[in-house]
Amino acid sequence: MDNARISIVIPVYNRAGIVQRTLASVASQTARPLDIILVDNNSTDGTVEVLGRWKNTVQDDAFRVTVLSEKKPGAAAARNRGLEAVTTEWVMFFDSDDTMAPLHISRALLVIDDNPRADIIGWDVMRHDLKGNSSRNKFSATRCQWHSLFNGSMATLRWCARTALVRRAGGWNPDIRFWDDIELGARMLALNPMAVHAGKEITVFVHESAECISCTSNAPTLSLMEPALQSIARTLPPGKKNWCELKRVIQAAISAAEDPRAARDVLNSVLGRTSSPAWRMIWHAAYTYTRLGGRGAARILRPMM
Repeated sequence: MDNARISIVIPVYNRAGIVQRTLASVASQTARPLDIILVDNNSTDGTVEVLGRWKNTVQDDAFRVTVLSEKKPGAAAARNRGLEAVTTEWVMFFDSDDTMAPLHISRALLVIDDNPRADIIGWDVMRHDLKGNSSRNKFSATRCQWHSLFNGSMATLRWCARTALVRRAGGWNPDIRFWDDIELGARMLALNPMAVHAGKEITVFVHESAECISCTSNAPTLSLMEPALQSIARTLPPGKKNWCELKRVIQAAISAAEDPRAARDVLNSVLGRTSSPAWRMIWHAAYTYTRLGGRGAARILRPMM
């Protein structure tokens, strides 16, 4: 199966009860040949056995399944273990509780064929949250760094990329446990890749789960977002590092109802690093606007950023 063009890497941790939905959507792909790399991350609930049985059921000459183990905790470490095993030109990372439509991989490969200079192919996804609401989360092939930081454009399930690009960027950082996908995206985008949007059709469906800390509460964000933002700031040109300050201010305002003291601490830290009275006023305005329920502060302020 050396002629496979793309690999799908899926980290799995204690998903014995729900991973079969994801695996079924992968098995339904019309694209062949295809490489699937599953990485168990110290599961204790029989997940390894589920993965092994699925492999034995679906694997053939055109659908190769590899099951690996990664002892270091965290999805980033598991994804890196999978990345090491990739032998195809392109790689896609997927999550163990989400699904893809049967034509998802075929569409990605068609866009790759139509854009031979592309390094990243992205697409919009449909997110189903814990309250039963659905929303379209978009990928952007323009102003990529901005849209990745403020709109999650480089979130894990919204792209595939040349394997060499992901490796050149350094792969996943296992020391960053929150927004690790956006942080990797920033390092990839800093290499000036060519990005292409695959089109309007939705072929990936994100199903939020209670185990996802970024889905269940805004409060943990304030204590966990700093390593990612500090790393992202290092990828930005000197004149754009205030993007991360705006992200801090907006996220603090969103979280203020749950943890007002932590939110004010974040705002005060940003203000303390700002010597310009004009920027202090802008940060205050963005915080207050968002705190009062306003949305789109980043979009409003983008012309002056």
